[in-house]
Amino acid sequence: MWWHPRGDDGKRELMPMDLTPNTSNPDISFVKVESGKDMIYELSVESLERILNSAKDVQRELSSTTIYDRMDVFEEMGAIWTENLNSGLYAGLVSDLSRTTGYSEKLMALELSFVRKMFSKDSIERNLAFSFPNDITGLHSFVEADNGEYYRNMPAGPIFIISSGNSLIPPLIPTTLSLVTGNLTILKPSMSNFLGVSEAFKTLEMVEGKVAKALRDALYISYFTHDSSSLRYLLERSSVGVVNFWGADPARTKVGTMVASNSHHPKYYINGPLTGVAIMDSETAGEGPARDLALNILLYDQQLCSSPTQALFVGQIDDALAFAENVGRHLDVIGGEMPMALGDGQMMCLQNARRAIMFRGSRVFSSKSKDNPWTIVVSRDTPSLDGIIMSQPEFNIYNRRRFLEIVVTDDIDSAPGFIEDVPERAAFRGVDKVQTIGLSLSRGNTMALLDKLPQTGAFRITPLQDMFMRSPLEPYDGMNIASMFTYTVYYRNRGIQPDVMI
Repeated sequence: MWWHPRGDDGKRELMPMDLTPNTSNPDISFVKVESGKDMIYELSVESLERILNSAKDVQRELSSTTIYDRMDVFEEMGAIWTENLNSGLYAGLVSDLSRTTGYSEKLMALELSFVRKMFSKDSIERNLAFSFPNDITGLHSFVEADNGEYYRNMPAGPIFIISSGNSLIPPLIPTTLSLVTGNLTILKPSMSNFLGVSEAFKTLEMVEGKVAKALRDALYISYFTHDSSSLRYLLERSSVGVVNFWGADPARTKVGTMVASNSHHPKYYINGPLTGVAIMDSETAGEGPARDLALNILLYDQQLCSSPTQALFVGQIDDALAFAENVGRHLDVIGGEMPMALGDGQMMCLQNARRAIMFRGSRVFSSKSKDNPWTIVVSRDTPSLDGIIMSQPEFNIYNRRRFLEIVVTDDIDSAPGFIEDVPERAAFRGVDKVQTIGLSLSRGNTMALLDKLPQTGAFRITPLQDMFMRSPLEPYDGMNIASMFTYTVYYRNRGIQPDVMI
């Protein structure tokens, strides 16, 4: 089974890895699998059966603690992480993650600094407050919603999360929300981020107390190979309540088919492959937006679902060319600190694409550095990239890195259609839709466009400067993950009028 996760799990340097499940449960057995130079120890089917048989008791114990106590544990985990990070304890992890993900050490160090925010009580509480707007105490007790009418949010688990492969933070998000809402949680990281995810949750072992123990008892982290009998058991026969898959076809269809055959009928939630579009205009195309666009191109080499992989420039072609040249200067400076080496075959593919696009009449700005091979294309009115994909299918969105085409138009009203067309284009085959629209527009253009953008199907509209950043209030691809991992119990202690529909 080929996973093709959200983000690339195929860039990793092939250093030998030893992937052992992260769990506090001593009563488990492993299946040893040799995969090339890697040694993988999977949770066995027998162990998974015992784990899932205990799920009701585990979730009952965890749900009997208050939501505030659960968040306090994560707050303490974040403090432990920060102390370890500042002491240099994770220096080796930075190097390991750089090798396994293919990203620069500087980027990996930056990502490790985000873990504290991910675990912070404030961030979790704000997310839960948005997901459960009446009162988050419904996660541990009945809450009165109206006179004599109450609700309580119960864990819908056990939860099985098949996470994305491109970095450390994405797997932490659903796993944290699953645990904090009271679920027994089984997480399958990618091979690329397994070491980082395991290290982040090892901080849970260092927190004392009843609530921390209940959270430890509810968490299992294990890699499973694609043809694993344990993986097949989890999807086809186990009593999991929710499967949350982060990835693309053909894996999501295959996983969906397997889940559909499960007689326990778990819910299946997909976070599919998405991308980002940047929109600028002549009035705002200054130094700041040029640097902002360059940074968003460089972070994770455009493998985030929010990364700008296409741009629209509203204004004159000369303004767009000057802006692109300025973006290139920032790509040289910032990208020089975040090296990205391409193989000989990849570099040849990139050079061929650059030449083909130039022959189609577009202007191409590019780097001369092999360690920072960025490309900015400026095209008038229509994209050029689609025209070369038929002859160079390997130059698809998953293989394009530090590459952006800017299409120039003088019609702001064309922007919504431009965004809607992205997933239908040959150059973006495999992408479901646009997730993030990053804006750097004059106030007039912003107001002319804003009410039309939600109709494009995009999930996020943000400033260009930080398309990559998430607020704790944000849903994830249009869904509130915490509410996906729960169900609501309704209680009424009074009669209601007979004209109320049932």
